[in-house]
This record gives sequence, structure tokens and C-alpha cells, in this order.
Amino acid sequence: MPKSKQNLYRGRVLIIVENSWVPMDRRVWYEATTLRDAGWHVSIICPAAKGAHAGSESIEKLVVWEAENLEGINVFRFPLVFAEQGVLNYFREYFYAFFSILYLTFKIWRREGFDILHISNPPDIFFPIALFYRLFGVAIIFDHHDLFTEMIAHRYHGLLGQIFYMLARFCEYLTYKVSNFVIVTNNSYQNIAQDRGGLPINHIIVVRNGPKLEDFKPVKPDMSLKHNHKNMVCFVGIMGEEDGVLELVEVIDHVVNKFERKDILFTMIGDGSARDPAMEKLSSLGLSEHVNAPGMIRDDLVLRKYMSAADIFVSPEPDSPLNSKSTFVKIGEYMSMGKAIVAFDLPETRFTASDSAVYVPNGDVVGFAKAIIKLLDEPHLSQKMGQRGRQRVIEKIAWKHQAHNLTCLYERFFS
Repeated sequence: MPKSKQNLYRGRVLIIVENSWVPMDRRVWYEATTLRDAGWHVSIICPAAKGAHAGSESIEKLVVWEAENLEGINVFRFPLVFAEQGVLNYFREYFYAFFSILYLTFKIWRREGFDILHISNPPDIFFPIALFYRLFGVAIIFDHHDLFTEMIAHRYHGLLGQIFYMLARFCEYLTYKVSNFVIVTNNSYQNIAQDRGGLPINHIIVVRNGPKLEDFKPVKPDMSLKHNHKNMVCFVGIMGEEDGVLELVEVIDHVVNKFERKDILFTMIGDGSARDPAMEKLSSLGLSEHVNAPGMIRDDLVLRKYMSAADIFVSPEPDSPLNSKSTFVKIGEYMSMGKAIVAFDLPETRFTASDSAVYVPNGDVVGFAKAIIKLLDEPHLSQKMGQRGRQRVIEKIAWKHQAHNLTCLYERFFS
């Protein structure tokens, strides 16, 4: 590229994400647009998937392998079938993703080059690519979104699980070591980067999962979304094995069948490997008329209509080595909508939500059900908690506060 055009930018950044796509992955998209606004030339490599845009385009209609300009950001997509379960399926996904990303990074390197390679996980398998470009003077940033090692330990057990866990730890360690800087989502991840990665504190920066206030601003609620129920409880997010969806089914059973609260609708927005088993169990318990599961909603206005109609939100992730150290994106989004939350008592959830949530001891589905009913029956309490939550987002959690940390890290590189 001509030097005069190169000088228009502070530098060139290539962001890699394997397990999601933009703009649906809000954290990656927020990071990319923040860097763009700060004067960096930003490109992203991510999978293409059905519905990757807000519209209804199929994967065949999406641009793959070539750059798509999305709000001034070059997005390179590659076709990928996401695995939801099974060792061979995950191996196939990661194998294809690795070589697709390897090809695209080389293509971008030859075409325009990049100064920073910003790698998002999971999985932690891209350290060979990072090492190759670091040898050519590229700075490597590891954006540690999820504890891949703990995720492996949660999903696989026995001898096979131990082997996969040790392999995941090894990959995580090498990813730490090949990186110039590491971005983490909370203090728990910061401690892991120091303890397991052996990184000095000045090579780690916390950029929390904070929502943009303009993306999660309450709108006039559409009461028809309650489907003739007086109250609505809402879950929004990925429905994976570790996300507490099956625990939520037990909670719903207690609320509706055991405590006979037929006036409450549970709206479950999202998709994932646990969604179908959850729906089957709800049907077998005779709960279908008290549950609405519209799937993944990618239209922000429609999503906010659902969230604005809800009376309270739930975060049913059970305690585990993964969940106890993780910050869930949904918590900040719930708080932005100004509604109270019921959650199992996890350290990072408590740090984020503070006094805008009711915390239930882990595994106590009866207590969880009672907490829901209490908040619905005491609207003044839930409204007060919701107001405190939105104020905390405005003052501490919102993306504008996190963006400052991100741009400071990049300024360190630039200087």
C-alpha cells in the first residue's frame, strides 16, 4: 500500500475470532469499532454463518473469503459448521477453522500487512500463527474471552477428559507466552494469566464485558409479548451445557407446577446445544404454554422490546470452575435495561451486578423459584434494584469505560 495512504491510520489491526461472527459478537464488534474510531485500520477474520447479518441472508449469500466492508471495517468470513457436541465434531470444526484462518491471515498479510494481531479465544489453538507473525515484528494481543481449559474439563471426564484438559492447558500456556499483551474480562482471569501464564501484571489489562448504553436502552414495552400472562421472566443468551438452561427448567417447574403460579411467562431467548433438550423437558412437564422460546433474536429493536416487556431477568449459570471465574455478557445487558436479576451466587456475577440482583446459593432451584416470585410480588423492590443496576452500568460497567482501557493498551503499542 502507498505510504501516503498508510499514514492515514495509526496502524493496522487484524482481529481473529473463531467461535462467533460479527456484528453478532458484541464484544468483538465493540472492540473493532472502538479501534476504528481511534484511528486504526481494522480487519476481522470470523466465520460466516446463517443469519450473520441482521437480515435473513443465507450462508450462500454471505461474502466468504473476500473482504466485506462493514461500517468501515474489512470483514473476512470463512464457511464453518459449528460443533455442538462430540469430540470428532469439535476436532473437525477446529481443524478447518485453523487452516481457514491461516490462509486468510497470509492473504491479508500479503495484500496490506498488519501491525497487531489481536486473537480472541476460544479455542486456544492459534499460537503457531501468532508466533509466525511475531517473528516478522507483529505485536500479538491475546484477548482472553473464556477459560477454554475449564470448558474442556466441564465437558469431558475420565481419562479422555484428563488428556484433553492437559492439552488445553498446554495450548493456553503457549498462547500466553507468544503474546505481547493479554486482555482479560475480569480480575479472576487476570489472576489466572499471572499464575498459569506467568505474565507480569503490566502485560495484562482488564477490559470487562460492558454494554453500549445506546444498544441496550429500554423502549416502550409490547405487552402482547407476555401472551396473556401478568408477569414475564426473561433469559437472554447462549444455551450451552454450562449456561444453566436445564437448571432453569427445574426452576420453571417449581414456579408453575409446585407453587402454582400460572400467571408467569418465562421467555427464553437464545440458542445452543442445550436448547432442544430443555424444550423437550419443558414439554414433558406440561410447561409449554408458560414458556416462549423465540430463538436467537438478532434485530436489536425486537430484542429490546422483549427485554423491556420483561419484569425481571434470570442468570441461572451453576457454580463451576468455569462459571465462578467468568463474567457473563448478559448481566451487564440486563442491568442496562433497568430490571432486577435473580442469579446463582457466583463471584464475578456478584461483582458486576452488585445490589441489582438477588443471589441464590448454588443448586438451590427452590430458592431460585422463591426469589423470582418474591421480586414479582414486590414490584417496588424489583424496580428499585433495577434502577440501581442501570446506574451502576452508567457509572462503572458500560462499554465507554472499558473502551478507555482498550485504547490505552493500543496507545502503549503506538508510543
